Amino acid sequence: MQSVLDAILAFTNWLWGIPMLLWIVGGGLYLSFRLGFLQFTKLGFILKNTIFKGFGKKAENGKFSSWQAVTGALASTLGAGNIIGTAMAIAYGGPGGVFWLWVSGLVCCCVKYSETTVAMKYRRLNKDGQWEGGPQIYLTAGTGWKWISPLYAVVCIVCLFLAASAQIGSSVDNIVGMGAPRLPVTIIMTLLVAVVVIGGMKSLLSVTERLVPAMSVLYIVGTLIVIILNIQNLPAAFASIFRYAFTGRAAVGGFAGAAVTQSIRWGVARGCYSNDSGTGVTTITHAVADVNHPIQQSMWAVFEVFFDTIIVCSLTCFVILTTGVWQQGNVAPAIMTATAFNNTIGNVGTFIVTISVVLFTFTTACAQIEFTEAQFRKLVGDKLSVGCRWGMLALILVGGMVGIDALINYVDFFAGIYTIINLLGVYFCVNQIVKLTKEYFADPQKWETQKWPKWVEEEKEYADAHVKQIDEIASKE
Repeated sequence: MQSVLDAILAFTNWLWGIPMLLWIVGGGLYLSFRLGFLQFTKLGFILKNTIFKGFGKKAENGKFSSWQAVTGALASTLGAGNIIGTAMAIAYGGPGGVFWLWVSGLVCCCVKYSETTVAMKYRRLNKDGQWEGGPQIYLTAGTGWKWISPLYAVVCIVCLFLAASAQIGSSVDNIVGMGAPRLPVTIIMTLLVAVVVIGGMKSLLSVTERLVPAMSVLYIVGTLIVIILNIQNLPAAFASIFRYAFTGRAAVGGFAGAAVTQSIRWGVARGCYSNDSGTGVTTITHAVADVNHPIQQSMWAVFEVFFDTIIVCSLTCFVILTTGVWQQGNVAPAIMTATAFNNTIGNVGTFIVTISVVLFTFTTACAQIEFTEAQFRKLVGDKLSVGCRWGMLALILVGGMVGIDALINYVDFFAGIYTIINLLGVYFCVNQIVKLTKEYFADPQKWETQKWPKWVEEEKEYADAHVKQIDEIASKE
């Protein structure tokens, strides 16, 4: 058994090195080229028409707004990866890992834009009149390959079972680090997650639209305070990122030495783990948004990656590098960020990190359970998929007891597999993505008032079917 686990670990380390660099970053560069590097050329337009225009906006008639949808997606992306995963990138990959995290983040803006675009194109109305979409739908619909969506769903389910457990495991690790007993904390966290997920997507988005802004502000303000108090070390920290990106240097004392491949492996893996680009899972929440054209929601996907990786992860990196905590060999990656805060602003810093980790991982675990159930519905139908929630809640108990270090490599293993599957389908749909992009940007103002024809037709078909069903019931009575 141990030899199998060792083989999985070795394969995972290999996969998340050069192969995933080529598959995600290389593929992302290709998408960027085909889309005119819109994450740079249209960034101003994107920010103007997302966060500066739609912050806090709510939809009418029981639908979900773009803002609500993106908070659900951010609930998944803003998790342990931003605080603990980023620390792991530095601990195991050295400061150079930050460079590769940035590279993956900038390129992955187009990856998430693309997967959100196909998710929006192929989304459909469910029996309750709500939009639903994601890889479980668009992979087969976009490629015509009947096998790809079910295969993705199976691998995704296994990965998210582990990932949700790892999120709660990291949360419990931090609370236990403050002296709390592990078992009661794990039980309480599991019960809180259960309260949210039992209500489904509506309950999830009602929670995330409130928690995501609050937890983001709390953490960002805390990191800025720590960085400012160590501002004299910022130039050297910034320089070390580029110095070690192509030479490699890991944390001293007890951590594995880092060559360039280690910097790439941990930088790319933690970048993708943080923003979920290429996995397809966050498109499940993007797909519920009430917008007039697919690209209007895809622009929010660009903002999501930019905010998650380029802003939040970078702040964590500079906290760790400017405080020098990464060079203290007795500090484990799971508590490295908390240690940096504590060394600078004392117990207040520890409190800020702990609360941030708890909120980040709590919302991520809730979102991942919703994503997993979406895959279950695709495979086994609505009735049987309900049991998925309870199975994941049971595994969250396990994750809380064992912690994130015991699970993270296995999360990486399955995440690598389903990312390969998802991006295979997305890359196949590149011409469709380019066509929709050109259609929208040819006249963005047009889509402020006019709805995409395909959605108008589908909504009419749903309304007609609903009326017919009511008439049939009435006639029987």
